[in-house]
Amino acid sequence: MSTSERNPGDAPAIADSLKGKTLPVLDKGYVVLLDYIGSDERIVEAARVSTGASADPERDRKLLFFLMENRHETPFEHVVFQFLIKCPIFVARQWVRHRIASYNERSARYRVFEEEFYVPSLEDLPSVFTKEDLQEYEALLKQEHDFYLKMVEKSKPFKEMRQRTREVFRGVLGTSYYTEFYWTINFRSLMNFLQLRLAPSAQLEIRRYAQVIASITRSIVPASYEAFEKYVLKG
Repeated sequence: MSTSERNPGDAPAIADSLKGKTLPVLDKGYVVLLDYIGSDERIVEAARVSTGASADPERDRKLLFFLMENRHETPFEHVVFQFLIKCPIFVARQWVRHRIASYNERSARYRVFEEEFYVPSLEDLPSVFTKEDLQEYEALLKQEHDFYLKMVEKSKPFKEMRQRTREVFRGVLGTSYYTEFYWTINFRSLMNFLQLRLAPSAQLEIRRYAQVIASITRSIVPASYEAFEKYVLKG
């Protein structure tokens, strides 16, 4: 069913069915929609606050498209999303470049990191690489983690040393290790993220996350997302 064919009442039901659902990404990562506020209707209300509300759904839809086409973007800030993201550290470091958002991330200073790292699929690599190359890659990461745990265990009898040990020896863990963070962002800023991270030039791994987030966003603000696709992504 296309966005334009949906009953306007469908969007909240579809979005609410996604809340709290773990949507897998890559080999061990995921995206969870924790919560959201707002809707296409809230964006319209914010845009019309100075002139009065409209009871005409078709006029409201045209207004959303007008706002997007002419980049009148502040009304879109009245929709807010909160996600839990699990991704490789190198993906997270690209992610936090999008600074108009709130982040809280797992810390290896306070937590011991599990042996959980990203192993790319052979199909996602240039054909020159082999299964044996990936096995060597994985073995090196496991060796790093074994040393890391050895240092953590060494400090366990000495309470005053534990945090300092985690601070220092987390340095051996590569950026392919998985991290988690809470991410709260308004729709205007999210559009900026999606515009950049859905692009073919974006790194494949973060693009996979952006695709899942785009699907969630479409379910919450279907008309606005359709306008975003038309005037920004394809514009």
